[in-house]
Amino acid sequence: MNPIFGAGPSLSLRMLFALIFSVIAMVADTRTEGSKQIRSFLITVVSPIQYLASLPESTIDSFATHLASKNSLLEENQKLRKLQLLQNQKLQQYEMLKTENDKLRSLLKTNLRSDSRKQVAEIISVASHPFAHNVVIDKGLTDDVFIGQPVLDDLGVVGQITSVGNTTSRVILITDQTHAIPIRVLRNDIRGILTGSGNLTKMELSNLSHNTDVKVGDKLITSGLGGVFPDGYPVAEITQISPDVTKPFMQVVARPIAQVDRLKHVLLLWQDTNDRESNQ
Repeated sequence: MNPIFGAGPSLSLRMLFALIFSVIAMVADTRTEGSKQIRSFLITVVSPIQYLASLPESTIDSFATHLASKNSLLEENQKLRKLQLLQNQKLQQYEMLKTENDKLRSLLKTNLRSDSRKQVAEIISVASHPFAHNVVIDKGLTDDVFIGQPVLDDLGVVGQITSVGNTTSRVILITDQTHAIPIRVLRNDIRGILTGSGNLTKMELSNLSHNTDVKVGDKLITSGLGGVFPDGYPVAEITQISPDVTKPFMQVVARPIAQVDRLKHVLLLWQDTNDRESNQ
């Protein structure tokens, strides 16, 4: 019986046959055209197999690259959003600071006498009662604030101090219905008393006879009488005149020149002793 696994040629002989075959194949490949066609055919046959073999790896690499790119874009987008928020916040703060700076500059440039003492104060609270027009400022006895002291903004008269604490003071606005201020008409020096109505945009000029020479658009300024407000500061502008002859006096309505409805900073004014005595 023949054995299943018979002894073949020796290893050295097989190696020699392989070398001879390889040399013959290389010579034939370089010397004949048929080998090129065979090689091209084999490449064509093997290419799909190579493509299929590399497909899982390329798919995984492509997915990983896409995922990494997406994560990178998301992180960059998040950073840009944070940066945008920070820049917007800084821009808003810049606009606020610029507005306040312009306001403070206007306050300090208010047309005051050169020897008058003045100080900027900040509004820290507003009266919650709808008919009580008063505010609290951050200046008090330690800043030499006194009761009756005039308070202005960059446009005109705001009110006066009614009570003083160590570090804060209360200001009654000229629009409060209990407040009255002596005024004169800038155009012709007619004098009168301007009272608040409880409306931030409306004041009333009291006790003027029907033949008084006042017109819509007339500017009303402080008269200096009463010893509280110095002479010549803007107070209001006449907006409406109702000459009702059935009433003893005509009704004159004025609008405050100061922005009493949007106060942030105000200006405290000290008068010279000689000015106070001359006004009293």
